[in-house]
Amino acid sequence: MTRENQISATESTGLVRLMGRLLDASGDCAAYEDGNFAAWLEREIQGRTIVPDHRESEQRDEVLAREVVRRAQARVRAVRVGESLPLRPFRLRAAPVVGNVKQVARDAAESRCAPWVESLAVAAGTGREIWDEPCEQWVELPAEARAGEYLALTVAGDSMTPCLHGGDVILVNPRKAVTRDCIVVARRADEGYENGYVVKHVTRCGKSVLELSSFNSEYAPFTIERTPGAVVGVVVARLVRGGGAS
Repeated sequence: MTRENQISATESTGLVRLMGRLLDASGDCAAYEDGNFAAWLEREIQGRTIVPDHRESEQRDEVLAREVVRRAQARVRAVRVGESLPLRPFRLRAAPVVGNVKQVARDAAESRCAPWVESLAVAAGTGREIWDEPCEQWVELPAEARAGEYLALTVAGDSMTPCLHGGDVILVNPRKAVTRDCIVVARRADEGYENGYVVKHVTRCGKSVLELSSFNSEYAPFTIERTPGAVVGVVVARLVRGGGAS
């Protein structure tokens, strides 16, 4: 990249401050004040190209600002929601009753466990219902979890980074109410996702429609209708292999 197509240090600092004011105004100042977030934001701006023609500077600044704000908002959401998602130990237990999720859910709940679906990539379209997946191992529920039926799932893909990563195990409560700002496992039935399950952040929560977004800004948000079975449940914890609670 040539010098005239790079953002100068002065321009970068100015844009970082501008983004900070925008984030402060939106109520996300705590995330902006975090040193790691500020460093990430500056790298985002430094990595953008600009048009050297002075006559196009206003258009350039608007495009750049919109792009950086979009990425910053996704990053802020990830930081905020990630901090509210409890980390709990991942403790496996051999299932005394073998069957699909639907068949063993009650027995697992009585043992304060959740059936673990380890063979189903949550984000992949497999053509099967999640409740029909075979389950040979259970995951012990955290001590503070209320009695009831839960489901443990393995995340696939990078759409929820940096909050969740591929291979992470999440605990899902099928009966918890869906609200704005929660993370859900939902079924996406549009083209390319037939019967596929995704882990997403609820950015809009209407009576009949949900808007679901990723924390990785490379993935566009989408909407689903709140029909029966559209939402598997709400993610209530991330289960850490070999780790303790925090």
